[in-house]
Amino acid sequence: MSNFAKTAQGIWDGIGGKENIKSLVHCATRLRFTLVDDSKASDDAVKGTAGVVSVVRAGGLYQVVIGNDVHEVFLELEKLGAPSGGGAAAADGPKGPLTAASIGNMLIGTISGVFTPILPALMGIGIIKGFIAILQMCFPGWAGSGDASFVVLTAAGDALMYFLPVLIAYTAAQKFGLDPILGMVIGAALVYPDIVALYPFGPWGVHKFFGADILVMMRYSGTVLPSIFAVYGAAKFYQYLRKALPSAVKNFLAPFFTLIIVIPLTFLVIGPIFGIVGVGIQDGIKAIVEIRYIGSILLGAIIGGFWQVLVIFGLHWAIIPIAIQEAAVPNPLWGNNGITVIMAYTQIAVIAQLGAVFAMAYKMKNPERRSAAVAAAIGGIFGITEPIIYGFTLPKKKPFFTACFCGAIFGALAAAAGNFFSEGRGIAMQMGAMGVFSYPSLLLPNYASSSMNFLIAFGASLLSMAASFIAVKTSYQPDAAEMREVEAAKIDTSKVNKNKAFKVYAPVKGRVLPITQSADPAHQQEAVGKGVCFMPLGGKIFAPFDASIDMVFDTKHAIGLSANGIELLIHCGIDTVKLDGKGFKAHVKDGDTVKKGDLILEYDKDIIARAGYSLETQVVVTNSGDFKAVTQAATGDVNAGDLVLYVE
Repeated sequence: MSNFAKTAQGIWDGIGGKENIKSLVHCATRLRFTLVDDSKASDDAVKGTAGVVSVVRAGGLYQVVIGNDVHEVFLELEKLGAPSGGGAAAADGPKGPLTAASIGNMLIGTISGVFTPILPALMGIGIIKGFIAILQMCFPGWAGSGDASFVVLTAAGDALMYFLPVLIAYTAAQKFGLDPILGMVIGAALVYPDIVALYPFGPWGVHKFFGADILVMMRYSGTVLPSIFAVYGAAKFYQYLRKALPSAVKNFLAPFFTLIIVIPLTFLVIGPIFGIVGVGIQDGIKAIVEIRYIGSILLGAIIGGFWQVLVIFGLHWAIIPIAIQEAAVPNPLWGNNGITVIMAYTQIAVIAQLGAVFAMAYKMKNPERRSAAVAAAIGGIFGITEPIIYGFTLPKKKPFFTACFCGAIFGALAAAAGNFFSEGRGIAMQMGAMGVFSYPSLLLPNYASSSMNFLIAFGASLLSMAASFIAVKTSYQPDAAEMREVEAAKIDTSKVNKNKAFKVYAPVKGRVLPITQSADPAHQQEAVGKGVCFMPLGGKIFAPFDASIDMVFDTKHAIGLSANGIELLIHCGIDTVKLDGKGFKAHVKDGDTVKKGDLILEYDKDIIARAGYSLETQVVVTNSGDFKAVTQAATGDVNAGDLVLYVE
C-alpha cells in the first residue's frame, strides 16, 4: 500500500467513512469535504494521519490540508468510494434554522465546490496569457502579422474564460445533483453563436420574446453567477420531475421539461438579475479604485494584509468569483484587457510569508527543521503557502503577523506607485496562475504602462519579502529543537545478543535520534535514562511492546509502561506539562494491560506547536542502571512498530 493510500485511509477512518461524506473536491493544497454530520469527524484522528498538515473547519466545509500531494490523496479517496464532485446530497442546504452564519457557510461551501475543479486549468491559462504578453512585447508586429500561431495561442489562453459559463455549469451540476451534461447545455446556451450575436455593445439591450419587449440581453461569456443559479434551479426542478414522472417516460421527459423551461427563464429572469449583480460588482470595485489614490491604496493594504488570513480558513474562495466577474468584460482603462485589480495584490501577501519562513530557516541550526522550512518555502514560490503557514509562521504567531503587516504595507505602496501610471487606479493583472507564474499576467497587451505595471508589482513583492525577512530575522528566537545541531547518528549493534535482548519498538512514526541529541537538557544528559528521541509525524502514540500501564500523568503528556522488569517512559514534547493536558487524550489508564501496537495516547500537534512547544518525543528506559546495556537499534526515519532499542 502506498503512502498516499495510507494517508487516504487514515483520513477516511477519521471522518467516519463513506456514510459521512456528502461530497469531496480538492484545490491546490486541500481536500474539501462536505460532511453529513461534522460532529462525527475526529480532528485528532485526521491530524494524526501521516501526510496531513492540518484540519480547518470553515465555510461549511471540513478541509484537510495536504500540500502538493493533494491530488494523489484525492485519487486514493475516490478508490475508497468518496463521492467526489458532489451529487444530489451535495445540494442540500444547511440543517436547522437559517442564520447569517449558516447562509454564509453554505455560500462559501458552494463557491468552493464549484470553483475548485477549474483551478488547475485557470492557473494554466494564466501562464499562457503571460507567455503571449511577453511574445507581444518582444515581437510587436506578431499579432497583426496574420500568423495563425497568434490565433491558436490566444485561443488556448482565452477559451476557458470565454466558455466559462459552460465549465461553471458543469461543476455546479455536480455540486447540486443535476446531470452534468444538462448543466453544460444550460451553460452552452449562454454562449451559443446566435445568442452571442445578440450581445449588446453597452451593459444591456432589449429584444422581443414572442412579440413582447421583455428579453433583456447581456454579455454572458466569462460570467459565473447566471450559470450557478440557473443550474441550481434546474437541479431542484429536475429532481422533482424524476420523482413525479412515471418511470417509463422520466428519462426523456425530465430533461425535456428542465431545458425547455429553465433555459428561457435563464435569459428572461436569472441572467438579467445576476448579470446586473455582476455589473454591480465590477462597478463597485471600479468605484473604489477610481477614488483617486485613496481607493487603490486601501484595496492594496486590505488584500496584501488579509489575504493569508483568509487562506487559513479557506475563505479566499469568496473573493475569487468576484475577481473572475471583474475580469469578465474588457476594460478600456487597461488596454481593453479583462483584468482584476483584486488579485494583483495577492502575490505581495504570499511572498511576504516566503520571506518570513526563509528568515526562520536562516536562524535555525537543526538541519531537519531547516530543510523542512526551505521545502515549504519552495512551495510558496509557486503560490502554495499552507505548509509555510501551518508548519512554521502561524504556530510561532509573530512571524505570521509580521508577514501580514509587510504584505499590507507593500500592497498599499504598490497601489500608490501604480497610481502615477494608471490615473490613480493602482495596478492590475489578468486572471490566471499563482506564485511566480502570476507575474507575466501583469504584462497587459495594448496597455501603455504595461511594463511599469509589471515592475511595480514585482518590485513590491520583492520588497515585501525582503522586509518580512529582515523583520523576522531580527525578532525571531528559534526554540531549542530548532537550534540543535544534529550529527549523523552512528549505531553499533554488533555486540548485542539479539536473540536474548528485550526489544522496544517505535511508538510513533518519525525520525529517531540518540537521546543525547535531545533538545531537553535532562534527557540529553541521560539523567532520566538511556533511550532514543523522535521528531514525530502524526499525533498517535502506540504501545512499544506488550506491557502494563504503570502511570498516566495527570497532564496526559507522558505514560509509564513496564514489562520483563523494564520501566519505560514515553514523554511527548518538551515542557508540554505546562499545557495542563490541553491537546492530549489518553486511551489507557493506570493498571491497564496493552498489546504491542495498541493506541495509548493521542495529541493535537497544532495546539502544541501554536503554544510554542517542541513536539520531540522521548522514549527512555528509566531503570537503565538495572541492565547491562541499552542499545539504539535504528536511526533515521522509522514507522511505528519498527525496532528501535535493545535492552540487555
